[in-house]
Amino acid sequence: MKTYFVYIAIALLGLFATSCEDYLEVDNHTATTEDNFYQTEEDAYAALYAAYSATTEDRGGTNEFEFFLNMCSDDMFTGGASSADGTDIRRFEKHEMLATDWQHDQFWWRAYVGIYRTNIALKKIPGIAFEDENEKKRIIAELKFIRAHIYSNMVRMYENIPLITEPITLADADVGQADPDEVYEQIAKDFLAAIEDLPETVSEDEQGRVTKYAAQALLARIYLFYTGFYSQSEMPGGVTLNSVSALVDDIIENSGHGLVDNFADLWLVSGSDKAYYSQEFVYQIPYSYNGKGASRADVQYYGLRDLSNTSTYASGWGFGTIHPDVYSIFDPADERRNATILDANSEVGADNYTQSYQHTGYYFKKFTPLSEFVDDPAFSGHPDGRPVVRYADVLLMAAELSLKGGSFTQSAQSYYEEVRARAGLSVHPPVSLERVFEERRKEFFGEGLRYWDLLRRGLDVADAAISNDYEAPFDVTFDRETRGVWPIADVQIQLSSSSSKPLKQNAGY
Repeated sequence: MKTYFVYIAIALLGLFATSCEDYLEVDNHTATTEDNFYQTEEDAYAALYAAYSATTEDRGGTNEFEFFLNMCSDDMFTGGASSADGTDIRRFEKHEMLATDWQHDQFWWRAYVGIYRTNIALKKIPGIAFEDENEKKRIIAELKFIRAHIYSNMVRMYENIPLITEPITLADADVGQADPDEVYEQIAKDFLAAIEDLPETVSEDEQGRVTKYAAQALLARIYLFYTGFYSQSEMPGGVTLNSVSALVDDIIENSGHGLVDNFADLWLVSGSDKAYYSQEFVYQIPYSYNGKGASRADVQYYGLRDLSNTSTYASGWGFGTIHPDVYSIFDPADERRNATILDANSEVGADNYTQSYQHTGYYFKKFTPLSEFVDDPAFSGHPDGRPVVRYADVLLMAAELSLKGGSFTQSAQSYYEEVRARAGLSVHPPVSLERVFEERRKEFFGEGLRYWDLLRRGLDVADAAISNDYEAPFDVTFDRETRGVWPIADVQIQLSSSSSKPLKQNAGY
């Protein structure tokens, strides 16, 4: 089998190097391989942590696909130093992406590394003796959660992807692309299995590990995307409106999660100690910085350029300038506005930073770099956690599902009002699907959800929101032919070209 089958062999970049030439007869008594690993509980935990780490690993540049989802939405422009800065990122904003853009290969690589790690661990760990068999069940459930989470991102970004649920070698890597429904069915299967054996809570020294409520929330999110994007009443795997509504209602009534009192406290820029592991984060991916673990590279992108005369903010690269109409969608009394958007001239001073290309005066505040964390000249990251799902999202999903006919303990209006009241708003119009989506845009601005929310409402809605009649360089035209799906990396297409099941490029690319 030729090595061009590495379009799946990215998945073989697992924990260990296991191959050797036949003529090497001498046993290696010190190297860690698949054959001598997976023997103890400690080995199982190491495999689990390796699987978790695949959600943060980088292969150069920013590794947060949410950054690129923000560029694809109607919330941000690329910005940067000039029209020549970040031209690949600008193609996401303009919906002119190329299959040769390196980000697609990176996302593909990282996803299948994670999938391989979960698959090999799921195969090996059941054979390990545990002092507490319930802990083994928990680890297996976490691995299924991670696999489902990875696939849920990949299938929404690229739609036509390989589905691999067993460890594979180069000899059987010729798997081709699965029907998207098969992927969604596997996602449902993994999340539902994870819910059965995940704990309801984690101890303080286990923060970062997932709970059953995280699986329930993410299954609800993927259900809403699938049924909206494909205009279906239920999701493969038997996930229905009633079943997913019960899962979301369970989170609200029994999980112990809730909203923090002040929206700004969710973000490090506020100086609050609630920005990590608060009651609001149903699932949050933790980060570190300055070489102490993985760091959030996209934070550096969002910072103001050449910043001076401030003890709070640190300089960045000026990407992610905010659409001029976004500031005005917030009620002046809405506390989320100033916690989300940095009015640079007002808060920093026009003479104390360099304007970005596509300057609008507004920059992204939630994840702007902070001086207190910049203690190294080689600074290239930030310790902000990455919020995957917040309790506010659970409430607004509940409102949406209730409006669609789901059964809940409380009313859609009450869930809607709870989110608005935390934002400092005292007047609450009658809830509707349109108002739920308006609230979602303001609540989760910059967290990578807006683009999915537009796509799942249909191409007409996505096109109307994303396409604009602004003058260059602010003009954007949504490409309806692509349906919002991203191109499969050209390098993966080429590597699979001689196989019996070569990857086919997505429509429009």
